[in-house]
Amino acid sequence: MPKLKKTFRTLLILLVAAGVAAALVRVRLRRMRQLAAVPPPAARPWAVHTAPVVRGTATRGFPALATLTASREITLTGQIAGTLVEMGPREGVRVHRGELLARVDTRELEATIAAKEARLAAAKAAAARATAEYAREQRLMKEGGSDASKVEEWRTAKVAAEEEVASLEREIAALRVRLGYARITAPADGVIAARLAEPGDLCQPGKPLYRLTVSHGARLRVDLPQSILEQVHPGTPVVLSHGSARLEVRITRVHPALDPRALGSAEADLARPPFGLPSGARVPARILLARVEEALIVPPRALLLQDPGHGRLFKVVGEGPAAHLAVVPVAVGLHAHEGWVVRGPVAAGDRVVVAHESVLAHLHDGDPVVVVDGLGTGAPAPPAPEAEPAAEAGR
Repeated sequence: MPKLKKTFRTLLILLVAAGVAAALVRVRLRRMRQLAAVPPPAARPWAVHTAPVVRGTATRGFPALATLTASREITLTGQIAGTLVEMGPREGVRVHRGELLARVDTRELEATIAAKEARLAAAKAAAARATAEYAREQRLMKEGGSDASKVEEWRTAKVAAEEEVASLEREIAALRVRLGYARITAPADGVIAARLAEPGDLCQPGKPLYRLTVSHGARLRVDLPQSILEQVHPGTPVVLSHGSARLEVRITRVHPALDPRALGSAEADLARPPFGLPSGARVPARILLARVEEALIVPPRALLLQDPGHGRLFKVVGEGPAAHLAVVPVAVGLHAHEGWVVRGPVAAGDRVVVAHESVLAHLHDGDPVVVVDGLGTGAPAPPAPEAEPAAEAGR
């Protein structure tokens, strides 16, 4: 009997617990239905600063300070030995680039060239004969009418004759270069400062013949660290600045040696001193190491980088209350002075959000926005009392 009472009491407790649990489930379900019926709160828009995508020239450069030197005096010297048969104008006369100033007697040099050319003609004939004999001996050996030693003999003769031809051609080319040194011409427009020789004098290599004052022109020198100098070559553009004025020139030569400070130098020859500056002036310069024409450029703070070569922009689509974000994946190119060069489904004039990357990382496709800066033009922000603070401050 006590056992039956105990069982009955246990069942009663279980029934009560089950009833309580069922009531709790019904309450929970009713609460969930009530919550599901409540409409979601309206999304609060971001208040964002924007900037336009622009199309233009993007450049990557290195800032430097260039030194301007006026080209003043040039000393012209002889490069070959011989008698001066002609001398040009005297002091005070203006000369132009390429104008003949002095000429050295070249009859002996021309005779040497003529003799070499005669030897060259004979060497070419010998080479042709050796080539023909070598081919004939090869043919005869195949037919059994010659042996390997004869073939080798004519092969050696052929090679020796061809080497003789090549050697004479090089000698004649070198002599013709020396022949060109017989004419001393003005390297630039200028004025004769001194005529240091007369017709009939003996010209020697290194002997001064003229001093020429260059009336116009300048030389620009810029010192660069080795890592930058390795990227510079003749023709590299350099943008000079003087106040609001800009002038683009090109590097003429790069000096291969470094100074004790591990700096190398590059120079540009100019037709005239830039901006009318005097010799010794220091000019702010920017060495252009890379340039992309007709590029789509966005501000650095508009791009959220994902991995090398790829990123996302947040384009503002629509106007007024309908304005929202569209996430645009782009390929990332040059990190330029003007901004990032991008390629993707954006066009010049599109508005993109500009903010810190920590803010850009929280933006999503379709988020409503309020533009507070009028495309970065400084226009007053539109009234939006319900909007969030600007994107830089977070959401």
